[in-house]
Parts: sequence; structure tokens; C-alpha cells
Amino acid sequence: MKKLTKEEASKFVLKRGSSSVARTAVMHLQPGEILLIEKADWQQKNGPGQMLSRVTKATGREFKLETVATGEGWIVERLK
Repeated sequence: MKKLTKEEASKFVLKRGSSSVARTAVMHLQPGEILLIEKADWQQKNGPGQMLSRVTKATGREFKLETVATGEGWIVERLK
């Protein structure tokens, strides 16, 4: 354990409740930023489309989801 300053603490990405790592990363995207979600990072049976729909409905943010042709994962871009 160690004490942190406010500046050090603000550099960490925080999650809410039992959110997955992928959802936490999506929630911290700024407009125009792009995220690659690799297959190894995604533990669900289906892709991240449903999770993005729920985030969009809850927050009003808009995302663009594309599947990588080689099957390596998904590309998520925050539009708004």
C-alpha cells in the first residue's frame, strides 16, 4: 500500500461496480478516440454490440462498432 497525491490518483482509470475491463475502457473514451477490443479481452459469447447499445442508452454517447476482418476483435470509435 502507498499514499497517493491527487495528481497521481487522477491518472488511474476507475470502474463502477462489477463492470468489465472493456466496458470501463469504453466509458473513458473521448469523442474521436478509437479502441481495439481483442478477442482475448472479451469474455462474453456475443460481441460488444449489446454492451455499446446499453452504454449509448444510459449515457447518450454514440459509438461506431466494426469487426476486424481477420477475427482478431472489434474496433470501437466514440463519435459523440
